[in-house]
Amino acid sequence: MINTKPLIPFTATALILMLISLACISCNIIDAGEEAITSDGEGIEEVTEFEEVEEITKVNLWISEAVPDSISDEVEYELGRIFDEVIVVYEKEDSDIWIEAGSSRSDLKISYVLVPVVSFFRNYDEISYEDIRMFWTGDSEALDYLSIDGSKPELLITEEVYGILEKILGSGGNDNIKIVYSWQIPTDIENDNSFSIVPFEDIDKEYKVLNIDGMSVLDKNLDVVSYPLAAGISVKSNDPELAGIIAEGFSNTFITNRDTEELTSVIMTGVTAIVRQVARKIESDGVLSPGEEIAEVLKDADITHISNELPFVEDCNGTNPQGVVFCSSPEYMELLRYVGTDVIELTGNHMNDFGNKWMNYTLDIYDKEDWPYFGGGRNLEDSYSPAILESNGNRFAFLGFNWWGPISNWATEDSPGSAPPHFEEFEAIIKELKEEGYIVIFTFQYIESYQYEPVPQQVIDFRRMADAGADIVSGSQSHHPMGVEFRGDGFINYGLGNLFFGQQLEVLGNNPGIIPKHIFYKGKHINTILITTMLNDFSQPRLTTPEERVELLDSIFSGSLR
Repeated sequence: MINTKPLIPFTATALILMLISLACISCNIIDAGEEAITSDGEGIEEVTEFEEVEEITKVNLWISEAVPDSISDEVEYELGRIFDEVIVVYEKEDSDIWIEAGSSRSDLKISYVLVPVVSFFRNYDEISYEDIRMFWTGDSEALDYLSIDGSKPELLITEEVYGILEKILGSGGNDNIKIVYSWQIPTDIENDNSFSIVPFEDIDKEYKVLNIDGMSVLDKNLDVVSYPLAAGISVKSNDPELAGIIAEGFSNTFITNRDTEELTSVIMTGVTAIVRQVARKIESDGVLSPGEEIAEVLKDADITHISNELPFVEDCNGTNPQGVVFCSSPEYMELLRYVGTDVIELTGNHMNDFGNKWMNYTLDIYDKEDWPYFGGGRNLEDSYSPAILESNGNRFAFLGFNWWGPISNWATEDSPGSAPPHFEEFEAIIKELKEEGYIVIFTFQYIESYQYEPVPQQVIDFRRMADAGADIVSGSQSHHPMGVEFRGDGFINYGLGNLFFGQQLEVLGNNPGIIPKHIFYKGKHINTILITTMLNDFSQPRLTTPEERVELLDSIFSGSLR
């Protein structure tokens, strides 16, 4: 048996000593920043303890009525990623953070872009920002050049756009500023004296987007900071700590109604047949010479289409062909590379002029270039296959057929050629592609007519493809530019004229042409720019002069269906 009694005094003594020690330690605990004092009264080194900073997890948010909902919703979402709770309040003085629109464009990480527009069927392209400002503040004559009937121009805008313009331009002071609903603008803008300013996302294919002092919102390289109708949206707080959190949270965030990463441009072109005058130009001045005046225009698109109607044939005599049996020298491929070709159309009615061997030889060349082709192929099945391209999230399917013939040029089950005109087959293909989310561009090799108005059967057939769901229907056959038509959700170009092909015909004069530049945003066709051209020496396309452009556009619009 162990005797525990001697341990009791020791245990009590140890307990007393522990309590004394703890008391002494507690005497040395001081508040943060308080100076400890020694027994002799001298101060020792300051003892500092970090106070725990309370994290801000809940904020009140005020949103100015001038900020569009589409922008404020995105900003509010981003704030929700930074703070646990964001409460929207109705008075600015009750808020910790606020969102406002302003005229400052020094930092447009959050921006809202507005666009001046008129009816598509106008022959002018420009507007002055200073004239917009003067009109807004009350100068009734500042924009008289927009009116084509002599009456005073009238600005049609929504209440939301009016609020933003007030931030950019100041208070409005013109009686010809009319507040309307957004759904009224596409119809009302058809008036001879009406124009509008709309948000970028509301651009419609039936509008003509006007450049402001040479700047176009449809140009992906546009410097938005210098574009005068871009409103900056600010997210601010008077609390320095909150302001710092916001700055850090939004440092890599860009919010806008004009996202260039979802914007795609597609250029369509008319007849290319590098033969006769164009071939002679090449032999005289070099293989790139026909494209020197137009190359930058063609390359300034995400996707550039070329309808090359001829086969490439070794030892081809393209400068002096026998009648209308056409071919091009393989060396002329360099011209197509030079102008930025991305996709080739094969509906041309000369593709089999030198037989199957050279048609297949031509397709081999395109395959080596990795250029997708459509409207023709190595056999019937291949000729019906769409060319698939994707750009900036927009997916495109190109289809087409040769309506005109001749039969010897059409592909068969086991021989190459252009796609024959089986309407029902293509209608089914278009429907399937649309269900899969593709933007469909359909082209025709049709009857050639030297006039601006489409012929009656052409109207029936082109509309049929638009009604099947094609977003763009384009006539590649025409050596003469023709009118356009808006058809449901589709846009029809009945004929584009010549690109690299020349004809010395009195009716053609200087060989006018159209290069339509179609603009797509978030999977939708939103606009078309009609680039107008003439030919130098029947061999070299160039842009029209301003006077030529007005005359040509008036002629195209006179032949349009509306």
